[in-house]
Amino acid sequence: MPRNFDAIVIGSGLGGLTAAALFARAGHKVLVLERNESFGGAATVYRHGALAIEASLHEIDGLDVSDPKAPILRALGLSSDIPFVDVGDLHEVRSPLFDKPFVMPHGFEAALAACKAHFPEASRGIEQYFDRIHAVRQAVATMSEHQDDRSWWLWNAPTLPWRLWPLIRDRHGTVSEVFGRLFGDNEAVKLAVASNLGYYTDNPDTMPFIHFAVPQASYLAGGGHYIRGGSQVLSDRLVAIIREAGGEVEAGREVETILLDGNRASGVRHRGRKTGDVGEELAPIVFGNAAPTVLATMLPEDRRANFLLRYQGRRPSISLWTMSLGLKRHSHDFGVAHYSTSVLPAWLTTLSGFRDAAAILGEESENRITPYGFVAYDQIDSGLNFDGPYLAAVVGLDRVQNWAGLTPEAKRARKDRWMDRIIADLDRQFPGIAATIVHREMSTSETFQQYLNTPGGSLYGFAPESRGFMPSAVTAIDGLYLASAFTGGGGFTGAILGGGWAARAATRVDTST
Repeated sequence: MPRNFDAIVIGSGLGGLTAAALFARAGHKVLVLERNESFGGAATVYRHGALAIEASLHEIDGLDVSDPKAPILRALGLSSDIPFVDVGDLHEVRSPLFDKPFVMPHGFEAALAACKAHFPEASRGIEQYFDRIHAVRQAVATMSEHQDDRSWWLWNAPTLPWRLWPLIRDRHGTVSEVFGRLFGDNEAVKLAVASNLGYYTDNPDTMPFIHFAVPQASYLAGGGHYIRGGSQVLSDRLVAIIREAGGEVEAGREVETILLDGNRASGVRHRGRKTGDVGEELAPIVFGNAAPTVLATMLPEDRRANFLLRYQGRRPSISLWTMSLGLKRHSHDFGVAHYSTSVLPAWLTTLSGFRDAAAILGEESENRITPYGFVAYDQIDSGLNFDGPYLAAVVGLDRVQNWAGLTPEAKRARKDRWMDRIIADLDRQFPGIAATIVHREMSTSETFQQYLNTPGGSLYGFAPESRGFMPSAVTAIDGLYLASAFTGGGGFTGAILGGGWAARAATRVDTST
């Protein structure tokens, strides 16, 4: 016998859990169905022996008063319930192009001073860069603050071009184009400022500058933070909020069909992945915490093309490889001084060179090593592995094509070869650290594709390429809303905002009917 709910959520990643928690807190009866046996998607912590491992999300930006996701955190009580740990300096950058490592501190003034001190020849461009992203941050904060206030937009229409000029000015520029205007051919400063480019894309030539400036400004304004105890703490708290409000959250249930009544979602049909039993639940609202291409397979065949039409030409984002390490000694014993370090190899001499990075794991040649980030969780009060082994993670760009056509044995051999090479390079950066590694394991784009059920292992929703794209949770199916990184963007912030936009869109329809 079908059960009746006010909303059903497909998937329990941060976008789906955020939408479910907001909708449940508003007095609605919500059901979340998760295909895996644990909740949280990428926001997960798991154990291998004595080592607690953060699945992938190692840092959250912002949390200042102008942060667009701050109203969502406050509405759900997460600002007070979740222990956010400041990571300090945002990252250290190591490159043969620098005489010494460059450290990007938190705060606009501190970051400006650090960049000018390290690259005095580029001082004018650096000043313009920080002015630009600070202005973008203010414009985004203005839009976020008044997003639901139609009268404010009408009243201030004459001044909107001035207020939103930072967004209008650079709306057509890519990262490469804007950096070229600001820094000319000084590739060292470009790589220092954009060393974390791989968090978003492998191609600065197609990434809109605005899409890059917004998160960079958020990190500078509010800092970087880790959730003490791991990202699973946030996922678990969202699950608890849903259940406290009378909702239900079930694992091991894979949605196979989105039921329709005409062009309106009316429920879902799902199957137990272990038991094989089939269930059917009814609801006028369905939140899809999944890629549109995945949701399309759940729709009747005659509705799929129209559903996907609005996403035509949008490619999924880049994926990553990650390597989790267990250290028997603290990382600072080997010269690690910061929570996050970007290591750029000798071949990467231009910002546009990032275009080659994602394909390197598929190369048989040993002439190049992939750029990578190194995260040492023992540098902060992470709440993980108090007595060791101590968690560290290495992360870089990847594509599923790097693993296509390989036998399981060949994949294991390629993983082992790359772990050997990357650890050897890490040991050159921090001499002696290799000898303290007591555990290592590697996840690839294939791992993320299988576990998260995203096309190509995409971790950030759509690739940031479309300059005119506006985030939208509304789909071509009435009552079906996107609540994921594919709504507007990836990472903690993109997923949480995606869930928030979905809940807001559904609430507007609910209150108007």
